Amino acid sequence: MKRVCIIGAGPAGLVAAKTLQQTGRFTLTIYEKSTRIGGLWALDEDSQTGFLAPGTPTNLSRFTVGFSDLDWRDVDFGSQHEGVGARRGGGGVPMFPRAWMVGRYLEEFWRRYDPDEVLKLGTEVVGTVRCVEEGRAAVWRVESRDEQEEGRVEEFDCLIVASGFFAKPRWPREGVPGLGDVGSEPVVRTMHSSQFRTLEDLFSGRSNAASRTILIVGGGNSAGETAAAVAMQLSNAAWSPDTTRQKLYKGCKIIHITPRPIYGLPPYLEYEKDSMTYVPIDFKLYDFSKRPQMDSYAGQQIPEIRDIVHGALQRMVGGDQSDLGSEGLTSPPKGEGRGTVYVALSETYSEFVRSGLIEVKAGSVVSISQATDGEVTATVEHGDEHSTFEDIGAVIYATGYTPSSALDFLPGDVKKALQYDPSSARLPLILDQWQTTSTAVPDVAFLGFYEGPYWGIIEMQAQLIADRWVNKRIPAPQRSYEEDHKLIRLREAMQEKALDVPQYWFGDYLGYMEDIASHLQLSRNDAAFAEREGCTSPARYVSAQTDKLQADAIMRDLHKTWRDCIDDGRFVARAALRAMQGNWNISRKIESKDPAYSGTLQGQASFHPRFPTADKSSRVADLEFVYVESGDFASSATGLTMSARRRYVYRYSEADDQLSVWFVKPDKDLEVDYLFHDLTFVPPAEARKAGACIAKADHLCVDDMYWTQYTLPMEAIVLRKFEIKHMVKGPQKNYVATTQFRRPPLPEARP
Repeated sequence: MKRVCIIGAGPAGLVAAKTLQQTGRFTLTIYEKSTRIGGLWALDEDSQTGFLAPGTPTNLSRFTVGFSDLDWRDVDFGSQHEGVGARRGGGGVPMFPRAWMVGRYLEEFWRRYDPDEVLKLGTEVVGTVRCVEEGRAAVWRVESRDEQEEGRVEEFDCLIVASGFFAKPRWPREGVPGLGDVGSEPVVRTMHSSQFRTLEDLFSGRSNAASRTILIVGGGNSAGETAAAVAMQLSNAAWSPDTTRQKLYKGCKIIHITPRPIYGLPPYLEYEKDSMTYVPIDFKLYDFSKRPQMDSYAGQQIPEIRDIVHGALQRMVGGDQSDLGSEGLTSPPKGEGRGTVYVALSETYSEFVRSGLIEVKAGSVVSISQATDGEVTATVEHGDEHSTFEDIGAVIYATGYTPSSALDFLPGDVKKALQYDPSSARLPLILDQWQTTSTAVPDVAFLGFYEGPYWGIIEMQAQLIADRWVNKRIPAPQRSYEEDHKLIRLREAMQEKALDVPQYWFGDYLGYMEDIASHLQLSRNDAAFAEREGCTSPARYVSAQTDKLQADAIMRDLHKTWRDCIDDGRFVARAALRAMQGNWNISRKIESKDPAYSGTLQGQASFHPRFPTADKSSRVADLEFVYVESGDFASSATGLTMSARRRYVYRYSEADDQLSVWFVKPDKDLEVDYLFHDLTFVPPAEARKAGACIAKADHLCVDDMYWTQYTLPMEAIVLRKFEIKHMVKGPQKNYVATTQFRRPPLPEARP
């Protein structure tokens, strides 16, 4: 029996332990420096520490964030908070689970598949030595220290590094004057994006937060996510029924400084152009039918490939993003000056930019200065141009993470053999075999040790390692993109910030899944899918050790979800509500049987997101928007005009896939009163004939019957115009009100 040391009890460490344990050929010890399993996901609903807020949704759906033999629906997510979570076997698991739910999932995975006696919590590996004697296999001496500072040295035959790629927050290599140089204090509150939870974190103890600018620095996914998270809290402060915070944060805005344009991708995307169907993002990105049967790829991208990827992203988001009104998000046209695609996965980022709450500026922050009156100004450099932004109240660095501390325990000779470069946060090691090992040190393996690791790849990597160490299978032929000289050149290009380096250099998820499955001769588990149909998932590949009942249940759920989207229009309601966010010009025509009530209204309307609120109905919402309308009504009969205003609350419930509209209280117009109507979306086939997503509702108000229709001509994820028509009939009412919504003309582009 080989003795294996696993360092880390996050997703990688847990699936490694389960995979190796099932072979019956290893004795395992898992070291985890935390007092609980889960790694990044070691969270409860109310956790205040860690890199993630407990309520943060996963970037990809539960069919990608999960393992092949644990169905999310078979985990108990009972919550201490009313209306949150789902019991085991229920259908209420979100499509994009919250971070605390991922922690619960991992705890259940451990309970089912891994023995407690192999786990050493609260024990940190502080050093290792690889001992090599001629004619004998290498032995690893592992030094650990527990919470009582008691040290211990144990010997192992093999080592698995599962300590995580996102080991600690990364700050810019060059300090920014004014942001806390060595021996000085920053002139303004500064934090890493992993530290942000609430607005109070930014303005703790300050009464002058109003009208301040929050500066967010970064050009990747976490920057977009953080900007959207801050904007959501500002929007909630402005439109929540709790009005005590309105004055405190009134007039606050966000300046996002990015070195490159980024595309804002929401969690649900149009499946095919003009299909009027919307699917979870991974259903779109990792669809077998959309990917040619070709070799997997990784590394730098030539200009032609960059242009192809930009074109694909622009089809997903409905254009080049120039309609958002910020040149900082508009990618240069085709040519050598165009970099690779970068994305931010966020439901609200793009529309907060359109509305102006987030202003995007291309460039980098070169200084922060404080005037004698205490006011703080930021200077941003972009090429030869310099811009200044005043009234800076806080700065958030969304500059990612570094894996360096996750490798501190490796000895110098091993690091040298692995061509370790401590200055390279993105590619610190030169590895082979789908980034798991090196022939120079075959008895150490790495799981998920690259940017943006997928759970399915981590599980495959664990099977690859087990197969290699048990069966001594000949390694797979080296992929050209993992040749040493190409990886070293890629590393150099990363440090040079070259335009041809993608956001995720090892990002061909579907390709690697197919590669490793073929090498290991795993069985395909397509369920009701055709071979080249639907999206990939860990449960789509099974070995002799896979719990087939669990894998089959996952695949049935995946296929049903896919068909619900394609045939019945599931998630169209959510995509439509997301697209309504922000500001609109409105034009309403009222045609009444009684001419005295006919007329027109010209005005403005807006949809403001806030956190869902409670009301007497006890219905639970996942998304909530306050609708605000004001304008001037001109009577057709008299020509007189009068001011008019109204408010509603729009809500979306994922469990029912239901969009609903609610009246507000007359005396408290930010509080929900009672239901106006539930919207029913027509099937996609009918919507395609109409050239728009169509939603209908009816509502009896005392003696008056309302029939309502929304006509929403979605362009990918974007609405540029839409229509709401109400037909009202009753003893005293008989009219049709038709309202046209159009986006306001763009102001002069915000550079």
